[in-house]
Amino acid sequence: MKIVDFEVSKNLAFQLLLFLQSLIIKEKEVTMNRIIIPLLVVMVNAIALAQTSFRVDVATFYDDNLYRTPEAESDFLNQIGLMVNYSPEKTNFSYFINLNYITFAANNTRNFLLSTIGTTYERSFGNENQHEFFFGVDWMLRMDKKEYDYYDYNQFYMFTGLKLNLNYFYLKAGYNFRYRNYSNLPELTNSRHYGFVQFNKSFATRTSLILEGDLGYKSFAGQVLAYNGSDYMWGRGRRGGVRAVYSESNIPSMSHAILLVRVAQSLHSRVGVYVQYRKQISLTNETSYQNVESYFQDEELFDDPFSYSSETVSSQLTWILPWQMKLQAGGGVLAKEYVSEQAFVSADDSLGSGGIRKDNRAFFYANLSKSFFIGKTWLKLIKLTFEYSFIDNQSNSYWYNYRNSLSGINLQWKF
Repeated sequence: MKIVDFEVSKNLAFQLLLFLQSLIIKEKEVTMNRIIIPLLVVMVNAIALAQTSFRVDVATFYDDNLYRTPEAESDFLNQIGLMVNYSPEKTNFSYFINLNYITFAANNTRNFLLSTIGTTYERSFGNENQHEFFFGVDWMLRMDKKEYDYYDYNQFYMFTGLKLNLNYFYLKAGYNFRYRNYSNLPELTNSRHYGFVQFNKSFATRTSLILEGDLGYKSFAGQVLAYNGSDYMWGRGRRGGVRAVYSESNIPSMSHAILLVRVAQSLHSRVGVYVQYRKQISLTNETSYQNVESYFQDEELFDDPFSYSSETVSSQLTWILPWQMKLQAGGGVLAKEYVSEQAFVSADDSLGSGGIRKDNRAFFYANLSKSFFIGKTWLKLIKLTFEYSFIDNQSNSYWYNYRNSLSGINLQWKF
């Protein structure tokens, strides 16, 4: 690698950011200029400060079932990410800006931008500063091309909580709030609230026990169209078909409780493993919410976590290898029962004659990373990661019987 000075690194960063902006569609040029240009100025100026870290991520992935459907459609995806983090001295605040642009090789009309700007705050307190208060807030924007602009949203997110060291165990409790506005799907604009309590205990046997309880609530802003008691138009497989007779109804709010138990064990100074059980209990009796058919980078529209109850058993092994390498591998099984979504027994079934939808999923993933510590003023770290994941989803609904594997490589530079 050719050695460059810090000023050249700043110029390169500026050119990369401008390149991201140029990829956005013409129809949104005015809006993007209002958003991106101020972010560019802040980021480039921040890079010159000593308390600032700058990171570039470039990744390429092959997805053999991009939309997770019975009839698989594959594609190559590329992602470029830029992140600036600024932590002023003698303060407890940290500020960050994160831009990610995702491209699809076979269908570039699906390219989109995710941008986030926010701040976090952490402060220790107590006799020996053994406790900690934390707080954070951020704003996220997703922008798609015209053909898929119904995925566009603005999102406000806020979290706060306490970490308490009570000598014999750690106690963590907090609350987070999110408001997401879909500009072209106003009926799905929603507010979400979460409260949680976590108990963490370590033992002399190098075993850790984590117990956590969460309570979540989600409410929608608008109304949906319902067709003669059938699923409304976002159901998978109907491709937005319209029937002549329909009515409007409010989308009911949804809530659930989550219980989690994790046991982690250090097997060696470089090897650790955990086993986890997670149970999600729906507190909602009925909902008109339906999951949509496109998946990538929008898990919530594809499969809203409030729309089902579930049980998951999973495990992960972490192994710190020689030469700054790390291997993480894990997997598990997941069973889901949906609140009111109907199962479609075939591609021709338009009534949902299979009863309530139920899914059973097995999954596996593995990541191998290698870090190169440079230690220069203009470049601190290069990290190379190979990633693989596999899902086998079995459902009583035809549209959700699928297999999906994703493999890729990620290269990260930290300045």
